[in-house]
Amino acid sequence: MKKHFTLWVALLLVSVGSAMAQTQSSHYKAAETLLLTMGTPKTLDDNLQQMLTLQMEQVPAMKVAEMEVRSFFSKYMNWEAVKEDMIQLYMTEFTEKELKDMNLFYRTPTGKKLAMRQGTLNLKSTQIGQAKVEPHMMELQQAIQQKMQDNN
Repeated sequence: MKKHFTLWVALLLVSVGSAMAQTQSSHYKAAETLLLTMGTPKTLDDNLQQMLTLQMEQVPAMKVAEMEVRSFFSKYMNWEAVKEDMIQLYMTEFTEKELKDMNLFYRTPTGKKLAMRQGTLNLKSTQIGQAKVEPHMMELQQAIQQKMQDNN
């Protein structure tokens, strides 16, 4: 009797584990499909290139090593390097159904347009934020210095 019970429990655990693996696998596939539909590999590279170009403009001294900097980031920030982490991130943040729903949206003309423009929107949003804060940086520096003096 004890052997039958142990066998039954083992079979149950195997079947539950198998079902969970299949669910995770379809969840994984939904996340991967969404990221590909959104054009994430190209967007990632485009955003990286834009960011590096901005860095080169803001810090002209880096121009000397521009090829090395671009090569470094291309090596460690390419799609293959971040793919698994990105898929896990999306799996953590969204259910399989949500991923599938988003995938349907990103296949529409509007979704495709959003995917194509997302990098530009992010970059311009960052620039807007910087433009709002930069003129007031002295105020922040003074507040920090005052706080540091008060604590001494």
